[in-house]
Amino acid sequence: MKNYRPILLQNLAVAVPGVRVRQLRLNQHTPEAVWSTHSHDHGQLLIYLSGRGRQKITEKMHECRPGTVVYLEPGAMHGFERQMVRPPLVLVIDVDLEITRSTPHPCAQMPDADLTKVRGSVTRLFQIRQVEHREASLLVGSIVLEILDRVLLAAGWIKPFNRYGDAKMMNTTRSVERMLERMGPEITMEAIAARSGYNMDHLNRRLKAECGLTLGQLRSRHRLQRAQRLIQQGLPLQTVGERVGILDNNYFSRWFRQQTGMTPTTWKKSPQMSVRF
Repeated sequence: MKNYRPILLQNLAVAVPGVRVRQLRLNQHTPEAVWSTHSHDHGQLLIYLSGRGRQKITEKMHECRPGTVVYLEPGAMHGFERQMVRPPLVLVIDVDLEITRSTPHPCAQMPDADLTKVRGSVTRLFQIRQVEHREASLLVGSIVLEILDRVLLAAGWIKPFNRYGDAKMMNTTRSVERMLERMGPEITMEAIAARSGYNMDHLNRRLKAECGLTLGQLRSRHRLQRAQRLIQQGLPLQTVGERVGILDNNYFSRWFRQQTGMTPTTWKKSPQMSVRF
């Protein structure tokens, strides 16, 4: 990110039903010392804006890259190891989250478009000259909630939904999902668009308005969920890759790791850590 400078917003007390934000900070490193494991009495969200690192949560290691969202529940022992000479730029948000059926995943990956939005929101915080003053509190709070919206969606605490109409407006999304399920991984995005009766740009706009995802992101979600089900069934990785349309076994492992932060073998041991888009 250009024009970087540290941010520390304390005693925010930004709250909406189910979520309370205590503090937000941004530094050119995560707050944890290398391999110095510790815990907090509150939840914590780590959002990698740039750079790479390895996040240890309890006894599991997670590879992190730009767009990775890490949720640390209260009391979770965790530590950090830098992977590159230049330390990663990580946004840290201390939160209290209401525990619901949609418990956040320890490690998830947000779409590139959402990462761009989060970076843009952080840049807007940079532009507020007296960010800690009372007069700026409403503006700061609104930007923090913008960031949380994208972050908690990636982490699975909130689900994609149609923000611009009722359930009838989800017809295009459901139609595409049925095609993906019925036609299998061999169907191309161009074929989906043609069968839907729209050109690619118009279809992407409709899907984005309905569920917040583009066609490519919707297909990636479908592929990943199918791959996870097949892995849980005990199928060989080569077979899993073929059934989701990725024939090269090495590429499938790299792709899966990009989506989840874990190799397929590691994920199989912790299948509850599925990624939400």
